[in-house]
Order: sequence, then C-alpha cells, then structure tokens
Amino acid sequence: MPGAQDTVVEFGIFFFAAVGDDAARTYRLVLDAARKADDLGFAFVSTPERHFHRFGGAFPNPAVTSAMIAAVTEKVQIRAGSVVTPLHPAVRIVEDFAMVDSLSGGRAAISVGSGWNVNDFVIASDAYQTRRERMTADLDLIRRAWRDGKWTARNPLGHEVELDVFPRPVSAELPVWITASRSAETFQAAGRLGTNLLTHLENQDISELADKIDGYREARREAGWTGDGRVTLMMHTFVAPTTEQARAVARPWLTSYVRRAIDLEAMAVNSGGKMSGGRDAGTAMATEEARSRLAEFGVNRYLDGASLIGSVAECAAIAGKVHAAGVDEIACLVDFVDDPEVVLAGIEELAKVRAECARQTVG
Repeated sequence: MPGAQDTVVEFGIFFFAAVGDDAARTYRLVLDAARKADDLGFAFVSTPERHFHRFGGAFPNPAVTSAMIAAVTEKVQIRAGSVVTPLHPAVRIVEDFAMVDSLSGGRAAISVGSGWNVNDFVIASDAYQTRRERMTADLDLIRRAWRDGKWTARNPLGHEVELDVFPRPVSAELPVWITASRSAETFQAAGRLGTNLLTHLENQDISELADKIDGYREARREAGWTGDGRVTLMMHTFVAPTTEQARAVARPWLTSYVRRAIDLEAMAVNSGGKMSGGRDAGTAMATEEARSRLAEFGVNRYLDGASLIGSVAECAAIAGKVHAAGVDEIACLVDFVDDPEVVLAGIEELAKVRAECARQTVG
C-alpha cells in the first residue's frame, strides 16, 4: 500500500457539529482546542460549513472560524472542510482563504465538496442540479486564481475584464482535499484532479476504504501527478485512561449527536432531497422508532472499531489499522461531547495515542 505505511500517521482536530445552542460557548471551545492542538504538536485544526440546522449551525462560514484560529495558533495547518463551492462565488473563496493564509503565515487549506442537503441550496438554488460539475469547475478556477492572482469575468456592462485578486496569499499553492463519501468514482476523481482526499467510515468498512484508496492513488498515477496524495480519515474521537471510561462518557453524547444528524437527514428527505452520500432514505426515516433504531445501529458501529473511542492502547491499534489501509492522517471529531473541559482532557489523552503510534512506527 503506497503512501502511508512507511510514515507516521498524523492526527488533527476536526470540528463537525457541536451539539449545543450556545454559539459563543462553541467558539470558546474551538479556540481552546486549537491552542491545545498547537501546543501538543497536532497537524491541523479543521472547521466545517453547515447551514440551517442545530446540527452544526454554529459553523456557517469556515473562513471566519479559520481566521479566528489563525489569530491564536502558530504551527497547525488551518483547514476548512468541507467548503461547499457551488454555494459561493469561486473568487470569494479565493479572497477569503487568501486572507486566512496571510493571517496565518501560509497555513490555510481547504477541503471542497459539492453539497448534498437540498435545503442548503436556498443560498444558490440554481446550483443544486449541477452541483457536482460546478464543484469540479470551481476547483480549477480557485487553484488558478490562487496561483496567478488573476480573475477574468464579464462585468455588468458586458465587458470582459481581468482583475487582480487580493490579498495575495503567502503559499504559492492552496492545499486542497476533496471530500468523498462512499462513491469509488469520487475517490478516483480526486486522484485524477490531483487533490488530497478527505473521507470517513460512515458508509464503508476499513477493507472497502483500502480498496478505494488504491483506486484513488492509481488514478493519480495515471493522470501524471507526482506523489501519492494525502488521505485524511474523519473519526469520532474520545480517549480516556480505560476503554470503559471512554465509552461511559462518550455513548450518551454520541447517541444524542447521531440523533441530531438523523434529524438533519430526515429534514432533507422530507424536503424532496436525499440523504448524505446520495443515499435513498427507504424506510430508515419513516417513523420515530425507525430513526431510533438507526441511531442505535450507528452508535454501536462507531463503538465497534469505526471510531477512536477507547483507551490509548485501543485507539492506537485502530489508528494502526487505518494507517495500514493507506490513511495518512486521522481527523479527530471531538465536539460530539458537549462538555468543553471533557473535550480538552480527551485531547490530552489523544496526544498519547499520537505518541504511541509514532513509537510503534519507529520501533
């Protein structure tokens, strides 16, 4: 498996959807966690783009949260994931993250996605049906404008103009990931486009993931890109001195978190759309009882090896398995736990997992 095994697996902190209603409290946690991640040597801190629901509603604009993190850190890469490019003018994405790059001394990065929630597209209703094609086109525009500092477009008077884009970023190239769910084609598309890859274990097991990573890297090679790219895996994370302690703390919060995620998916389905990953709902969203069963299944699956919820030794073993499958980085989703002090203590324990993985690799 190219790309991962001969290196140390890296870890970063990933905010996805804080469950509380107090946005200011959420932002304080982001700042405190970012400072701690910076001090402990983690690779990155990432914040999402979410809209119109309590599940993640504190994060409608990752450029703003990225700028916030830039002001309190010195070393970690500052990522946004996923930026739903069809919801925004591509040139504004360049302007926003060039500003973050300048603020942070060259530490900005983004993961891009086409979006899935039909309700999000009230922001750009004409973009929903062509969102996948638009994301690919946006990616090319963003990369070129970042690199060249030029934007060519037609102004309201019908004149084609070439404009200078400011501020100019520190980094010559913007590090970009594509967010992939369960579609092998999306993995391969990321390879052909020469981006990095952000994924998760929600709709796939580690064996399936390994096959898709192989496809991603083969597509990179066939397209003529150098290097293997970076594969980043999102995993819900809470580390404690013992597995029993970790699960006792995590299970009730994880259950609440999954139920809120299901509520968001149900709202999209009831509005005529599909679930995340393009899945059809079937009967999964039909009744409250069905949604409860789905939540219980999801929680049990996370606790059965699809998360980093456990002791240092157990989490290091799971990290080793995904690393052997071709994963370069683990993006640790920490904010499903709705207690800031507990989250920060868990990050301290996570640093021990990182150290143990490094020790095993060197050994």
